[in-house]
Amino acid sequence: MTHQLPVIDLEPWFTGDRQQRLELCRQLRQVCHEIGFFYVINHGIPESVSEAYLAMLKNFFALPEEIKKTIDKSGSAQFRGWEKLGSELTNNQVDYREQIDIGVDRNPIAEPDPYYMALVGPNLWPTEAAIPGFRQTVDDYFSRLSGVSRQILRMMSLALDLDEFHIEQVFGKNPSPYLKLIRYPQTRAGGQGVGVHKDSGFLTLLLQDENTGLEAQANDDTWYPVDPVAGSLVVNTGELLQLVTHNYFIATPHRVVNKTGLERYSSAFFYSPDLNTVLEPLPLAADYIDRVNASRRHRNEGLMASRSEMAAGIGGMESRVQPVVFGEKYWQRWVRSYPEIARKFYPGLMG
Repeated sequence: MTHQLPVIDLEPWFTGDRQQRLELCRQLRQVCHEIGFFYVINHGIPESVSEAYLAMLKNFFALPEEIKKTIDKSGSAQFRGWEKLGSELTNNQVDYREQIDIGVDRNPIAEPDPYYMALVGPNLWPTEAAIPGFRQTVDDYFSRLSGVSRQILRMMSLALDLDEFHIEQVFGKNPSPYLKLIRYPQTRAGGQGVGVHKDSGFLTLLLQDENTGLEAQANDDTWYPVDPVAGSLVVNTGELLQLVTHNYFIATPHRVVNKTGLERYSSAFFYSPDLNTVLEPLPLAADYIDRVNASRRHRNEGLMASRSEMAAGIGGMESRVQPVVFGEKYWQRWVRSYPEIARKFYPGLMG
């Protein structure tokens, strides 16, 4: 299999001297500015651990449907749990994938204020008897991906001439990462595994099996494959990193169409801040802002439209509404994708 994206080796970040680390950050800055998609290798998660996690993921999806239904997402006010094929929408079109969403396990808030604090709550887990070791394996991988994400954020801070821990500190005391375990059957003719979108948070780390299907959009609007690379994680910047970097880092549209004739499995980890984090622009040097203003692509990059904007006829990538706090954007993401669940639990917030 071929790949067209840069491969960034993180080994110098962990073992190199200051000059080697800064050179690696310079490479990262260029990639995030020009492409917004890349592979990382030597990221610190052993390949044997990733393989065991993928095997557990496949074991879950092979369970009888009556077991999977015990953690059906339709019963979660926090949009957690399992969903059958065709349950999620992207740009108001049905995605043909089966998946589980898992976040940070917390107690729900009895009277959430602001409204988006209703997203704080528990995960839905299958029983240990149904699939031994599942929760432990997933929790372990969740923790490892959180660690890798923090390292990449530190690299990004240095890449933007900020203090190494600047972006990590912006994230606040209670970050809001979540993990998506996904099975893609063969995509139906004219359909989508997942439709064209930008990720709504800050940073995405994707583990792929050996099968192709992920595609990203190039600057000339053509599509290129993001093929699996052994031992790698695919990293892409999200909309809010684009927002707080004044559009210097770019969030790239991508999609999945499975044409392999095989089942495709992947796991996407979205690293985002505390729900109450104020989305203030990072204090970048004027030179970075000047480069954005000089690039039509960068200065015109929008965000994914909210549910209300789409109803008003605004296109999927053309939103100019800038959320003030992360929780507002996070809420939009779930309501846009799962309007029926939102109507069930939050009828008063659906307009």
